[in-house]
Amino acid sequence: MSAIDNKHLIDILAINQSSGVSIKSGKAWEMFRAQCVVSGPDNSTKIGELLLPRDLKETIPGRYLAEFELDVSFDRLVVPRITALHPHGSGKPVAKPADASKTAAT
Repeated sequence: MSAIDNKHLIDILAINQSSGVSIKSGKAWEMFRAQCVVSGPDNSTKIGELLLPRDLKETIPGRYLAEFELDVSFDRLVVPRITALHPHGSGKPVAKPADASKTAAT
């Protein structure tokens, strides 16, 4: 089964990083969560968090058209996961530019 509409407009306020070491496996882990504004049908607003893939961890706060897919969390809950972010309205870049000294050819 595939999704019909997997895009939603979101406002990202900040990106929070969590990290640690798994007690069970002893492996290090790292998660990135976007604090997002959610607007309800009654014009109420709430702030919640969405998991971000590692390649979007440098996302700049702003308004985005977010593409989602469903995933299963470590505790077996079905959760939305952002797969892509597209700037909406402001023309802001999605991620901070890479350091030129790291990307320059030698």
